[in-house]
Amino acid sequence: MIIDSECNTVYFSEKLKENFPEEFSKISEALSPFDYINLKLLKGTKDEWARDYMPIQTADKRLVKFRYQPSYEVRAKWTEPSKVLKANRLRADFSKHNINLDGGNVVKWKDKVIITDRVVSENHIYHEDPNLLYERIAEDLQTEVIIVKAHQEKHDMIGHADGMLRFVNENTLIGNKLSDELKPIRENMEKMLSKHQFNYIDLPFFIDDSENHYSAIGTYVNFLEIADVILFPIFNHPKERNNAALEIMHNSFPDRKIIPINIDAVGKDGGLMNCISWCVKF
Repeated sequence: MIIDSECNTVYFSEKLKENFPEEFSKISEALSPFDYINLKLLKGTKDEWARDYMPIQTADKRLVKFRYQPSYEVRAKWTEPSKVLKANRLRADFSKHNINLDGGNVVKWKDKVIITDRVVSENHIYHEDPNLLYERIAEDLQTEVIIVKAHQEKHDMIGHADGMLRFVNENTLIGNKLSDELKPIRENMEKMLSKHQFNYIDLPFFIDDSENHYSAIGTYVNFLEIADVILFPIFNHPKERNNAALEIMHNSFPDRKIIPINIDAVGKDGGLMNCISWCVKF
C-alpha cells in the first residue's frame, strides 16, 4: 500500500473551492510553504468531498477503484467516479468483485488496512458470509484487511474507519479516546488491538452539541496527512480540547509539521480534512 506520508500530491474538489472559499484559502495557505507538495483540484465533482469516491493507491502506478453507492446519501447527490477519473485524466483498475467501498473507510498502512464492518451493510449479497467479503477486499487491495466494529447509524451515519482511528506507524494507532467510547466499540477495539499487538494512543473527541446528525465537528482523528505535513482539524469550541489534542499529536508525530486548521463550516456537513482530500504518489 502507498501510505499518505509517501504521497506528494493532494487533490481537493473544485466544489470545495467554490462553496467554501474561506476554508479552501486556509488550506492553500497552509500548504503553500511546502513546494514538494502539489495541490490540485478535481473536476467533475458534485460536492466538497473527495476521499470516498476516489481510487485507493496500492502501489506505484496502481489505483484500485471500488463501487461508490453510499447508502447514507440519496443517489442524485452521488459523484460519479468514472466521470471524475475521465475529467482529470486518471486511470484506475476497478474492483474485480464489484465491491461497494468508500475510500474513507480504508485506513492504510504499508501491509494492511483497517475497515469497519459497515461495509457489510453496503454489500447486501455478503450478509450471510461477511468473511468472504473481507477476503475479496483483501484480494483487490493485495494486503491484509483488519475489521473493526462501526457505530450504529444513529450514532454515526457514515461509519467510516477514518472517523475512528489512524496509523502512527506499523505498530501504533491513534484514535478516539477508548474510555469515552460506547462499550461495544471499546470492547471490540480492545480485542483488535490485542490480537494484532498494536499500541494505541487516545485522542480526545466530542459530539457536536448542535444535534446535527451529519456533523463531524469534534472528530480530531479525521486529519489530512500528506508527506511530512499534517493538517489537523481544530474547532471553535471547546478550545482547551484543541490544545490537548495538539499536544498529543506533536508527541505522537514528532517528525511531522502539524498545522492546526479550522474548517467548522465543512465539518457541519459531515466530514473534515481526510474526507475533503485525496492523496496520491505520482
